[in-house]
Amino acid sequence: MTKTFSIAGIEIPNRYVLAPLAGYTDFSLRKLASDYGAGLVYTEMESCESLIYDSQATLNDLRATHRDAKEEGRTKLALQIFGGKQESILRAIPLVEEQASYDFLDFNVGCPVPKVMRQQAGSYWLNRLDELYSLLEKMVSISKKPVIVKIRIGFNEIMDVRTVARKIEAAGVRAIAVHGRTRKEGFMGPVHYDVIRAIKESVSIPVIANGGIDERNFLSVLEETQADAVMIGQRAIGYPKVFQDMVAREEGRACEETTFEGQLSDLWKHLLLIYSVKEEKPASDIMRGISIRYLKGFDHTKDIRLALVQCRSLDDYRRVLEKARERIPLFS
Repeated sequence: MTKTFSIAGIEIPNRYVLAPLAGYTDFSLRKLASDYGAGLVYTEMESCESLIYDSQATLNDLRATHRDAKEEGRTKLALQIFGGKQESILRAIPLVEEQASYDFLDFNVGCPVPKVMRQQAGSYWLNRLDELYSLLEKMVSISKKPVIVKIRIGFNEIMDVRTVARKIEAAGVRAIAVHGRTRKEGFMGPVHYDVIRAIKESVSIPVIANGGIDERNFLSVLEETQADAVMIGQRAIGYPKVFQDMVAREEGRACEETTFEGQLSDLWKHLLLIYSVKEEKPASDIMRGISIRYLKGFDHTKDIRLALVQCRSLDDYRRVLEKARERIPLFS
């Protein structure tokens, strides 16, 4: 039996969550993750500054969430926003509510990339914690949806996570997703799952563990952290089947075999979905980096991967995949 968990009284159908990943978790990947059983999916992080200045790209991203609500069944959606200016963040929330359809409003307190740091956003908030607590209280007071946050465990060093987590909970936040590395550690090196457990032991709201998690280690991470759920990021790019694998393993069933034919099929589904919500050039640009990840682990595909990164249209991808299907007997 698959375990569930709840945020603010809203039941999530299982404990497997698609992480917010800039440039990746648009509607197309969210839909694939949902189809493969993810209980909760996140949008890409959306800029509050861009929204209040009527960025068409940001508005399009928000409006795409109406398809999530229509097509993803039981899967819940967290819409993630980021920003470094309190006024902009608070002004953006009513605009988000007007344009988007979602279950939870997530605030990013974890992104470590330089362009976000320059805006004093993302994990930069870990340097201004008193301001963060005050902001979260205001966000909670005006948001019509439950507010949740995604954080890291420190900026340059591991912070007093127990105190920070308690104050975030006291601000009215209804769940915390924790990447178990500091901002300085980025995405490399060991994940401090013991620190995630310390956070879980400090609060009564749900805690979602993040960092280095896949279908091979998720059960041990759940055991070590005692978290309510696990969040999958990089592993889901080019392998949305990871969620089906995790559900199967939790239920004690063998995972369905991952095949070359199946990966090509999922890649084609991804392509059809992304071209249905984005114009040709941005869709092609995004998929050049994603498409080759569907072939990871399969030998004798170098020429296919080289062809994929040169695609400029859906027709280009179609021709490459038709050629690739001739290889299916090689992997059978």
